[in-house]
Amino acid sequence: LVHLDKNENMTDPCTAFKGFYSICLLIFSIVSIMGLIAYEQTNLSSAASPVVAYLAIWGGMLWLTMVEGSQGSLVGLAPVNRELYKDSHPITYKCTAVANKGD
Repeated sequence: LVHLDKNENMTDPCTAFKGFYSICLLIFSIVSIMGLIAYEQTNLSSAASPVVAYLAIWGGMLWLTMVEGSQGSLVGLAPVNRELYKDSHPITYKCTAVANKGD
């Protein structure tokens, strides 16, 4: 959840506070949004159903995490020789072949 540079560690009080504060804000946001959906105070939950709204928001977040993770992997693997993982990760090899074509 918290990205640490080589010179940072979680024992640093400032880094620990930022991590704790970030987690608190994340939990607050999730609880607030789920509560608003439960009480039908969002457009989708009031128009359709809270169940539809829950499925839409969690499906959207799941999709977004997969897209962001894939994008990060493609950027990180761009400078790596693809032959190193051709046999061990064939799907990744095919994806990077398509994504990095022309680079």
